[in-house]
Amino acid sequence: MSISSAVSGPRWAAAAIGVALGITLTGCGGGSAHNDKSAPAGANSQAADAEPAKLGEAPSTIATARSKTVEIFSNPGDASPSMRLQNPNPDGVTRVFLVIGSKPGWLHVMLPVPPNGSQGWIAEKDVTTTKTSYWVQVLQGAHRVKVYQGKRAVIDTPAAIGKADTPTPGGRYYIAELLQAPNPKGAYGPYAYGLNGYSTKLTQFEGQDPIIGIHGTNEPKSLGNSVSHGCVRVGNPVITKMAKMLPLGTPVQISA
Repeated sequence: MSISSAVSGPRWAAAAIGVALGITLTGCGGGSAHNDKSAPAGANSQAADAEPAKLGEAPSTIATARSKTVEIFSNPGDASPSMRLQNPNPDGVTRVFLVIGSKPGWLHVMLPVPPNGSQGWIAEKDVTTTKTSYWVQVLQGAHRVKVYQGKRAVIDTPAAIGKADTPTPGGRYYIAELLQAPNPKGAYGPYAYGLNGYSTKLTQFEGQDPIIGIHGTNEPKSLGNSVSHGCVRVGNPVITKMAKMLPLGTPVQISA
């Protein structure tokens, strides 16, 4: 794939091909249990849409875990971590984080744990960093998904979003994982992205964590409508194109 200043080689394929779709995506059903803990009290956390960086103005930095455990700190230089995340994640995908700031030896990152917008600090030595100029915009009012490379839109497509009682939560997120569906003609379509965000209305979905995702669909007539339990649906040809284009860690902005 061709990703400007990003990971060389098809990292998406390494994470997805041959892996059963184990992620629980809100409104889609099925999946493995997720055991990620919520951000502890005292950890840096703020609304996801409060992230000040303007997407498209500069490449985003992605941090990829190098060890089996990633220690998360509330502040850089703290004596002990506030939480630990296992690597890979419960779906067998390598942990990635979207970097939103830095200090010498430390990276300020968004976390793949509830509540939405949770943030923390990780030691720079524990990760490798790459950059991507790609980012995704979900326009809920227009029922559209746009994929940008910098300021240039490379995909602009109809989408289905959450219905009124289980809305797609707005804010800044990132792509935490990409998995390939065992049945490309099923509810997920051929591929499903799991974001680092969760439903704000559901505490669980079919016994699993209500993770928000972007995926294909076997109901193309639903595109352009508010029908899901919170996930974002796009056409199967579109999600296939996105899967070949976007690295894990790509920012996602969900707007009104």
